[in-house]
Amino acid sequence: MTRIRVGVVGLGLITQGVHLPNLETLRADFDVTHVCDASASLAQAVADRLPGDVAASTDWGAVVADPRVDAVMILTPGSHGETAAAALRAGTHVFSEKPLAHSRAEIAELISLAREHSLVLQVGTMKAHDDIIEPARQAIGRIGSVRVVRVTVLHPTDECQFEHVDLILAASPDAEVVRAGREYTESRNDEAMGDSALGVRLLYADVLLGSVIHEMALLRALGLGLPQSWDFVSVDPMLTDNQAPEPPRIMAIGQLPGGAQLQLSWNWVPDYPEYDEEVKVIGSAGRVTLTMPGPYLADHRAHLTVETSSGDTRHRDEITSGHTTAFVRELQAFAASVRHGAPVLCTAQGALEDVACLQRLAAQAGRQAGLRVGGEAA
Repeated sequence: MTRIRVGVVGLGLITQGVHLPNLETLRADFDVTHVCDASASLAQAVADRLPGDVAASTDWGAVVADPRVDAVMILTPGSHGETAAAALRAGTHVFSEKPLAHSRAEIAELISLAREHSLVLQVGTMKAHDDIIEPARQAIGRIGSVRVVRVTVLHPTDECQFEHVDLILAASPDAEVVRAGREYTESRNDEAMGDSALGVRLLYADVLLGSVIHEMALLRALGLGLPQSWDFVSVDPMLTDNQAPEPPRIMAIGQLPGGAQLQLSWNWVPDYPEYDEEVKVIGSAGRVTLTMPGPYLADHRAHLTVETSSGDTRHRDEITSGHTTAFVRELQAFAASVRHGAPVLCTAQGALEDVACLQRLAAQAGRQAGLRVGGEAA
């Protein structure tokens, strides 16, 4: 195989601002041959910007069936399970943005399909690919027994993060394509959350799968694991059986596999100037502080601070990640897996663990609010 021929499904912000520029950077590895979006005009406009003979469509089925596509990148909103399953059945490798799917049943099916057809199935939880992760893992091993892990996210609106992107706006999306996508996602959300109260369903689908899932993947990448239960979850404003006017603030406490307490704080701060994400690991003999870059800014880099002591001497080491972003590195890894069979780092099995953990979080939040919880989460 020379260059991997890629079909791109979904042409929104993350695609135009991040993935397409990175595919161009990695043009020795990738050749975009088909783009797809619910808006035909957007698909054609993006195709016209790209080099070569690029097909444009509104039907992801056409991408999966295209003989010029070796791998499909699924970058649409909602659950990606239906498109991913069709691609795997067609013998096409899959890179899927998070969340891979909304239900555990979906992901289990995808794992089986990828194994049956010997295909690559990679999930876009890119933070695991940042080159700061390995030194952070090593540092965590040097601070004694881990007692507390604090994860803090300050999440502004997307608009303040992509002012630099020359974004082509979607005009007149195909109503049937949009409807079908929403109905599929909602059916899988039914599977995951059943007859849960509306506030619980939206917390799970919009906030936990939309953003907090990155923190689950990051905890696994750092070797810290995920809590098997949540002792306490506070959601403010309080969950109800109605839709909240905006995303909430979340504080969740659980116990990690090694016995450390996880303190997770996710905060919607719409007018905050920058996306802010910090992981602080406190051990019996030191602490590790990891700050992760905002998702849409190529010049933002991860930073690691390691503080230990020896007698009366205090040691402080600092490391900054390289200029190759985690988004670029995840595509390099995808190419290596497709071409050479390199192991996949961000696997569907990992995604299954993340989804299960977030279902437990949503269920605990619902129960504490006195709301019904159903489906897989019950």
